[in-house]
Amino acid sequence: MVIMKVDSILGAAIFVLLTNKVDGYGSGAPSSQCGSLTPGHDVTPLDNSNSPYSINVGKTSISSGEALDVEIKTSGQGFLGYMLQVRDDADNVVGSFASLGAQGQFIKCTNEKDTLTHSSPVSKTSVLVTWTAPSQWTGSIKVLGTVVQSYNSYYVKLQSSQVNVLQGDASAEPEAEPEAEAEPEPEGEPEAEAVKSEAFNGCGQEKSCFGSPEGCEETGNCDFMFSWKMEGEKVLWEGFRKGTGFVGVGVSDDDKMGNDFIFICSESGAKEYSSSGRNAPASIVSTSSLNLLESNVDNGNMYCKFESGAQLSSDSVDLVAALKDSEYHILVARGSGQLSYHAEDRTFTADPLALSRVSRVGAGSNLLLKLHGLFMLIAWIGFAGKGIIFARYFKQTWKGKPVMGADRWFQAHRFLMVAAVIFTIIGFVLVLVYTKGWHYDMDFIRNNPHPVIGLVTIILALIQPIMALMRPHPGTKYRPVFNWVHWFVGNAAYNLGVAAIFLAGNLSAISIPKTGYVVCLVIYIVVYVATHLLLAFHGVKMQNKESEAEIHPMSNTSEKGVSSGVVEATDQPGGRFRKTVLGIFVLFNEVLVIAIIVLIFYNK
Repeated sequence: MVIMKVDSILGAAIFVLLTNKVDGYGSGAPSSQCGSLTPGHDVTPLDNSNSPYSINVGKTSISSGEALDVEIKTSGQGFLGYMLQVRDDADNVVGSFASLGAQGQFIKCTNEKDTLTHSSPVSKTSVLVTWTAPSQWTGSIKVLGTVVQSYNSYYVKLQSSQVNVLQGDASAEPEAEPEAEAEPEPEGEPEAEAVKSEAFNGCGQEKSCFGSPEGCEETGNCDFMFSWKMEGEKVLWEGFRKGTGFVGVGVSDDDKMGNDFIFICSESGAKEYSSSGRNAPASIVSTSSLNLLESNVDNGNMYCKFESGAQLSSDSVDLVAALKDSEYHILVARGSGQLSYHAEDRTFTADPLALSRVSRVGAGSNLLLKLHGLFMLIAWIGFAGKGIIFARYFKQTWKGKPVMGADRWFQAHRFLMVAAVIFTIIGFVLVLVYTKGWHYDMDFIRNNPHPVIGLVTIILALIQPIMALMRPHPGTKYRPVFNWVHWFVGNAAYNLGVAAIFLAGNLSAISIPKTGYVVCLVIYIVVYVATHLLLAFHGVKMQNKESEAEIHPMSNTSEKGVSSGVVEATDQPGGRFRKTVLGIFVLFNEVLVIAIIVLIFYNK
């Protein structure tokens, strides 16, 4: 009986785990596969000649000690996992990777950082990394890559074209040194903040500058930034970021990614991409006449300078950007390795700008998105959980003390659930205004199903009050059916709502401190489930003492929550215990909701 009562309680926690389901080595390939590069899935690999994936290299000839761009690309379906190595003609693993793709990690097969694999099984459409040839080494190499499409479908040892590593002169050897600086520490160390890059020279006077955090351009203390200046029919761009990785700038007709031109700077140079929706940017060939002028790493911070044309157009993008004559939003982001719809950090201009004029730039606001999170959090963590507890365990408490003609548990349950629906509707409207409609494609949803789960939650939440208005009278034929449907829809909505809130932590658009956010939600679920278990077992114990008391959620109650038949004036035994547990849970719940709200509005 207790199992029947608590099985649905675990739904939220179980659902969250299921939404993070992985196949095989979801956190990356083990070092035991260094030689074969074959996943341990006990399935025959697919024929490489039919592979939709390719291993691309940036050059066919480099010098010893020089960096080489390596990219896994797809012509169709995304992929979940990968493993990359570079081998010479004798099939020896050579060189080392200098940068990680997003959700990537190093493996030591022969030497440190000589192999890369995924660290997360989220769907990917490309992975861009940098490999460095050994100093004073020459020969021919190929990049080998295993790409996992699904547990049963993968391709082993896909090969890039051959790359010749030639002897570099002595003056070129120091270029390999930035590999040692590619440690993550410089991003957070105070001494790195004091480094003044030439990217900041002339900001607001000779050129327009825009970075993060807001206003950092004036002090030269940005975590990442871009500047631009119109020079005739050319635009001079400069990018900067603390630490290594990439920094990108986008030109858009709105403040969202999608249908944009994007320039990405990394240690290996500058490239042009486009974004046609809420998915990973794709490399393009455009009419921008991109010309790299400088790219370097100084004191662990990256800087690049390049030129583009004042007119941007490509077959891959509907937008034709006339930078000299029209106004556009500027989007700036930074990340590490693989490009994605949301990089690690991003910011965007509040209003469209004329790039031909030097101006001080203000950042756009994601306040509506944060308010969306606030209302959804209060609705499902603040209101709905307590409403379920009242309905399930307090029907035999405060007996004979109705409020406005109905039992107290019923009034509390109704108030909390109606409030949850109202707050859900407000939160839904806020996010629709912010996103200007539904713009999520399958790649985005596969990567994070938060929008779809949230939408299903909203639909179920709206069904509940409509169902309640049409409920049959107690004792009628269809009342038991209504009770179970009402119970199922309510619990499904709650479980999905909590899962959607969990998944919101992976959306960097509001830059939630992820560790604190996840810890708070895990603590909530543990305490919520423990509260249910405690009250359920206590209820069974009291029921054994007074068999006529009924705490099952499907008990037959009247329209106003009053039990059919004679209303007893005394509570079921254990009322004080139930009230104490409820009081502790409510206090805990309020403190935790406030803590998560602080995290949502936290601005680093």
